[in-house]
Parts: sequence; C-alpha cells; structure tokens
Amino acid sequence: MSGAVAANTGESLERPLIKWIPVLVWALVIFGLSTSYFSAEATSKFIDPILRLLMPTASAATIGLVHGFVRKAAHFTNYAILFWLLISGPLRERPYYALGLCVLYAFLDEGHQIFVPGRTPSLYDVALDSTGALFSRFLHAAAIEVA
Repeated sequence: MSGAVAANTGESLERPLIKWIPVLVWALVIFGLSTSYFSAEATSKFIDPILRLLMPTASAATIGLVHGFVRKAAHFTNYAILFWLLISGPLRERPYYALGLCVLYAFLDEGHQIFVPGRTPSLYDVALDSTGALFSRFLHAAAIEVA
C-alpha cells in the first residue's frame, strides 16, 4: 500500500515539472536571442538582404528603419509567446503571476545584456517585452470569453 502512495506522490510532482519544460525552453531561446549573435549588426547581415529583396527601391535609411521595426516586433512576439506558454501550462489559473514573471524575465534579460558585447540594455525593450506579454494576456482573456 505504501508503494501506491509513493507512486502517486511521484506522479503528482512529475506533472507540474513537465508543464514548465516549454516555458524553460522558450526562456532559453529568448536568452540566446540576447547574445551578440543576434545584435543589430549581426541580424542586419541576414535581415537587410531580405528587406532589399522585398523593397528593391527602398533607401538605406528605410531599410534601417524597417530592420529596427523587425527587431522590436521580435521583442513583442517573444514575450507574447512566453506569456501564452505560461498561461497554457504551469500558471493556467494565475494570469497575473504569469504576467509578472514575464516582466521579471524581461528585466533579467535586459540586465544580462550589460555583460554582452555589442548589446545594450534598454528599459524601452523591457516595456516592449511587457507589452507583448500584456497583449497575449488580452488575447487569452478574449479566448476564454468566447469559449
């Protein structure tokens, strides 16, 4: 009988941990995107040629502006995904904890960039990251309302 109790205890601990795996993987992706491999200079080597292909008559200033927009859209999107993973998994019933965790991770991620060559931390990026998570919260609330 004690074996059955032990099996149930292990099972109950295992499930919550499994729910965190997608969140942790995505947090690692975000961390990787904060390295010098994804600095503005580095991403311009593959984003700018694509933009020139899509907008052959655009000036260099326009390409630079759109490149910056693509980078900022990535901030917004990455944290919208992070929130969605949190609210779909380990923090299903706690949307405000999920939102707070996204904001905290945004601060930590920008703080990490202090130590990365070619990267500059920015409170504007924290705000953009947080806005992406908040937007995802609105989508989640709307999805619940519809269902």
